[in-house]
Amino acid sequence: MPVDENFLLTKIMDLSESVAKISGKIDGFMQSQSTQQAEINGLKTRISSTEADIVGIKATHSTVRNRLLGASAICSAAAAAFMTFGWPIVQKKFGL
Repeated sequence: MPVDENFLLTKIMDLSESVAKISGKIDGFMQSQSTQQAEINGLKTRISSTEADIVGIKATHSTVRNRLLGASAICSAAAAAFMTFGWPIVQKKFGL
């Protein structure tokens, strides 16, 4: 049985073309994976920066809160002292 060389050559060319297409698709996939990895690394950096900012904000919030509570306590103590000791004096002086 004779071998049709043109048929075999055509099949080999088809296979080569298919392998080249698959290779191109694999290369494209690998490039997209590299791009996505770079984007993920950039997001990780931004998240780390945001986490550091949040820690700073929490510390500032805690400091401000503590100062406000301290000022409130001082004002409450001053108002209580005035009502206990100062108000009777003001009533006597001004006849209230």
